[in-house]
Amino acid sequence: MLKFILYGLILLIFFDCLAQTEKGVIEIPYSNKRLTIDGNLNDWGKYFEYSFEDTLHSFRTNTNYKLNEIFPKNFNFKNLLQPKSKNRVKFRAFWNRENFYCAFIVKDKHLFAEHHGRIDKPLVHLNDGIELYIDTKGEGSPKMDINDYQFLIDIRNNSEVFKGDLKEILADTVAVPKDFAQNILFHSGVKINGTLNDDIEDSSYVIEIAIPFAAIGVEPKTNMKMHLDVCVNDVDYPAAQSVEVEEASTAMWPFNWSGYSDFGYPKYWKEVIFTGEPGWFEVISEEYKTKWFGIYITTVFISLILISFLFYRTYKLKRLPSNSEIDARKINFDSAENNLSYNEKILQKAAKFIVANKNKYLRSEDVAKNLGISLRTFQRITNAELSTTPTNYICVIKLKLAADFLKNKAGNIAEASYEFGFSDPSYFSKIFKKHFKVSPSEFIRKNSRTA
Repeated sequence: MLKFILYGLILLIFFDCLAQTEKGVIEIPYSNKRLTIDGNLNDWGKYFEYSFEDTLHSFRTNTNYKLNEIFPKNFNFKNLLQPKSKNRVKFRAFWNRENFYCAFIVKDKHLFAEHHGRIDKPLVHLNDGIELYIDTKGEGSPKMDINDYQFLIDIRNNSEVFKGDLKEILADTVAVPKDFAQNILFHSGVKINGTLNDDIEDSSYVIEIAIPFAAIGVEPKTNMKMHLDVCVNDVDYPAAQSVEVEEASTAMWPFNWSGYSDFGYPKYWKEVIFTGEPGWFEVISEEYKTKWFGIYITTVFISLILISFLFYRTYKLKRLPSNSEIDARKINFDSAENNLSYNEKILQKAAKFIVANKNKYLRSEDVAKNLGISLRTFQRITNAELSTTPTNYICVIKLKLAADFLKNKAGNIAEASYEFGFSDPSYFSKIFKKHFKVSPSEFIRKNSRTA
């Protein structure tokens, strides 16, 4: 029973794929995946896949053109060598905002690639390999035009690109008006399972391609239509056993996914439509990708500032002297003693100035300027008298005021924080505890019991 179910599923998949390609437009899905083009398909997901195989017994044409218009007049098709084994092919494809990705998995028991392309006559098609035709405008013209491209890649990863030739399009005697040596950037990778040019039975080869849309003058979008022809060149015999006339060989056996032997006629290529679309974040990222670096640098810069500020606050908190470490005479802003030293008089004046500006954010420079001394002198005095910094001295005076404020129940903790110029209640609570060894709430409870 299980066996019948499996057979049924296989048939459903087969007929679904067949219906898609024979009845209507082939759907090529979108994916935001970026691939390494090396012939290894492990990084591919499950995208469009179409299987086909060589079912030909002779050279089969589906055009109105005579074969001698395509091949040399003295080329004899009766001498074509039948393949030793028939190839089976899986073609995969998907697209994203930059590239059209294709992959060919070709089961082939005899791998041959003896020809090397020449500048004047590319011979890549005389080796085992693939051909991919693209009609970028989806026009389906009888002949290739300037919107049509032909990509050839053999199993040595030699490649060539042809494009419809404007000069020859109107020439009636030219069946496939195209020219080679096109400066088209694309990427291909090949992986071979077997050995080349011998009688040892081989397994297969894989050809992977990434064609930038920009290179073929296309701006990809959802529901865009094109025409494709997917073709394979099969060679099962060494060149010494074949007859070659110009660019034709009796050893070459071409076939495509429509079951024909001759290519290059957009009218007979399959229509494809690009489905799916990028997510909103990808679109935004693409639109602003030139600005992302600036945003990144700005974010890093702001983060460093915040981290530095937090580090400074933590460092300052560590250096803040406790209440027990401070000589009360050094922070007494109500004292009228006359026997004060010069340093003590400076500290008293500083304390009075801080009290007068208790709700303001005061810098050490502001206090030093009011005292008529340099910041360096102010630093030297606070260090000599209190073993601390001017910044911490300002903080200690304000904490003393805040403690009296809370003790006298003049307001709550948050009000005390803002009343004496601290940045926020949380920070105020931390430095209050650091200085008095109890939190503001504990300080309030303690003084409530003693009142």
